[in-house]
Amino acid sequence: MSGHPANRPGWVSPPVREVSGVVREPLTAWGERVWVAPVCAGDLEPYGRALALSADRIRVWNPVDPRDLETHLRFQTSAHRTFVIHAVEPIAGAGHDIVGVVNVTGVVRGRAMSAAVGYNAYDPYQGRGLFAEGFRLVVDVAFEAEPLGMGLHRVEASVQPGNVRSAGLLRSVGFRRRGFWPAYLWLGDERDVHAWRDHETYGMTVEEWPAVPFSVGSVPSPVVVVGPQWGDAGVELAVQLEVPFIAAGVVEALGDEGLGALLRGTRGAVIELPRPTDEGQVRRVEEAMRSAGAEVGAELTVAGDVAPVGRHRVVALALRARSDAHAAVRGVCPA
Repeated sequence: MSGHPANRPGWVSPPVREVSGVVREPLTAWGERVWVAPVCAGDLEPYGRALALSADRIRVWNPVDPRDLETHLRFQTSAHRTFVIHAVEPIAGAGHDIVGVVNVTGVVRGRAMSAAVGYNAYDPYQGRGLFAEGFRLVVDVAFEAEPLGMGLHRVEASVQPGNVRSAGLLRSVGFRRRGFWPAYLWLGDERDVHAWRDHETYGMTVEEWPAVPFSVGSVPSPVVVVGPQWGDAGVELAVQLEVPFIAAGVVEALGDEGLGALLRGTRGAVIELPRPTDEGQVRRVEEAMRSAGAEVGAELTVAGDVAPVGRHRVVALALRARSDAHAAVRGVCPA
């Protein structure tokens, strides 16, 4: 294929590169089955064939525009990079060697050093693990110091909640869920019906990379103790913290061992106790947290007997509990 790296000036095969000390071109990377390089004019024709083969599948979630890659080629700067993933050994009869395209755009320098990542995989290479290999290489390049890489600290990718396959790709390379964004992007679907689509964002920092596949990382897990006087406010607090609410009756029925087992299966909780300021009862929760594998410290917040007046006080306590949990995970003192 004309786009294969062997046809580019100065190409040296990956095994030779490993032992020869040859300096590679900036913004490029090689794997066992794929290689990655910035988009060039020679990619436009094979890209058209790749998109034609994949259009029906892609348009369910992403726009399909045969001129898209040419547009990205015109806008290539240090703040807008487009990487093409090529197969080292193209599939016979495929008509192209393009495994996928990854855009690393919206680069913010200064204190953020971040970018957004968008991507598509193309038939017939999709579903063979080649795109995941190439995606990892692109992230390598994004995090590598300039001039060989982009010198970024954080990259994020957003997918629609229903796009399970795309989210699975991100999780398989270690990206972690960062949050949910309602009405995030104006996109069409397979029927060309456009609307503001919800998205979930997944991200990675250079300190976390390379990451363990499907890992969740050190997500702060607040545990808050409240009294029965809280009533619905305790439930609202659990909603604000996105953790389960464990009523006093359930705590008593479970016992210490059962509560520990329950906490092992959750990431935080709001626990209702008959007397939340009683040292003995708080100690029970601490023991349950220890049995669940938690380090007892700032992540346990004792809210007390008196229920807050007004939703703003519930939110204030939720913020305090998150701060306590974050301090415990990061090993810093809360403000």
